[in-house]
Amino acid sequence: MAKVRAIAAAFLFLPAIASAGDGPVRTAASIYDNAPRLKDIRARIVADEPVTTTELQILADVGDGLAAYRLAQRLLAMNRPDLNGKAAHYLAIAVNDGRTYAVPPLFDILSDRTSDISPVRLAHIENALNRQAAAGDPASVIALSRLYMQGHPFGLRPDKAKALLRGAVDQQFVDAALALQMAILIASGGSLTTEDTAAVRAYLKVAQQSSDIGTRTAAENLLRAFSKPQALSGEDEHG
Repeated sequence: MAKVRAIAAAFLFLPAIASAGDGPVRTAASIYDNAPRLKDIRARIVADEPVTTTELQILADVGDGLAAYRLAQRLLAMNRPDLNGKAAHYLAIAVNDGRTYAVPPLFDILSDRTSDISPVRLAHIENALNRQAAAGDPASVIALSRLYMQGHPFGLRPDKAKALLRGAVDQQFVDAALALQMAILIASGGSLTTEDTAAVRAYLKVAQQSSDIGTRTAAENLLRAFSKPQALSGEDEHG
């Protein structure tokens, strides 16, 4: 039971999804050199000059992540749940373009079971998150793992979630707070393999170095729960 209690207590430190920054954003010039109208729209966006919603959509529909993110912001500002699917679509375009600050609002929409998103859009969204997760973006790894573990909207896939989390262990830009989140997600994913346990401990050792006392304490408590062989094999579940 010690391990179960430690994991439950650590869940208090599992915050909303936060972005760790941009992924690899493509160079805009390669898209717009021969498209003066698109280039003009993008220049006005960058200069924070007025741009219509129609203009944003024109640019977003050719894959411009900045325009897609701005368009999604406008859609969400309307406070219309029926537009959640459309907003998610454009947030996914932004994510696919390496703008991983779009991950948190995208995660919120996907976690809302009232959001009506078509299967085609869901496939596009999942692919965008997978692409950034494969590139090592921790926010995308955490978001996709949580969605797989909660079983909505991509189905229940705890093994795939843990594989994503294990794959990010060696990423140097995973900070202490993100490391704690990743450890908690793996630890809460049911039966753990030897590789899962090793990943949990690796993340907890990163989190243990945090300057934040709450993060550090949670990591130390979990490390103690995962320190003994019987805790790793599940033999402690009866006390």
